[in-house]
Amino acid sequence: MNEVLKYIYERRSVRSYKEEVPSDAELMEIIKAGTFAPNGTNAHGLRFVVISDRALLKKYSIVAKSLFIDMIKKQLEKLPADKAEGPKRMVQTLSNPDFNIFYDAPTLILVLANPSCLTPMEDAALAAENMMLAAWSMGIGSCWIGFANPLQHSPEFMSEAGIPSDYRLIAPIILGYPKKAPPKGKRKEPEILKWIR
Repeated sequence: MNEVLKYIYERRSVRSYKEEVPSDAELMEIIKAGTFAPNGTNAHGLRFVVISDRALLKKYSIVAKSLFIDMIKKQLEKLPADKAEGPKRMVQTLSNPDFNIFYDAPTLILVLANPSCLTPMEDAALAAENMMLAAWSMGIGSCWIGFANPLQHSPEFMSEAGIPSDYRLIAPIILGYPKKAPPKGKRKEPEILKWIR
């Protein structure tokens, strides 16, 4: 098996990290890998913010949880009872003061799209996957933290992180050295609806 396929098949989301922080050189290499992903009209509109301060990450976890809970509660008002169980469980999880959405990882990289991006979601997702695969190839674990996305609605966070208000936070990725190897995941075989020759 070639090395690219090996890292694609082995990579897993990591939610338990050692104290050791990846070096600046390693983080820059991971970000560089993100910039080599395809991007719409070759605009190169993605920007990155790196946070390696655990105290700040705990603070931002609390802010993000509160914003996410507010968002879910608004959705619950419109949902029928039979569709509300999952969101209610999510509120319960996020209400736990001991739950850190960043899993005590030493580093968070935010992948942001500036207004020049014509395809911001696609560009950021492609960059994020490149970054997570590059990290895994270097022995560094990662996980995309969707719970962090509401941070873009906090003016205080945006100011502290140096993010202009018209930028979009799309891919918050935690990084660090895994405490243990994550379990091997299972994937279904590809489901091809039709193969036209």
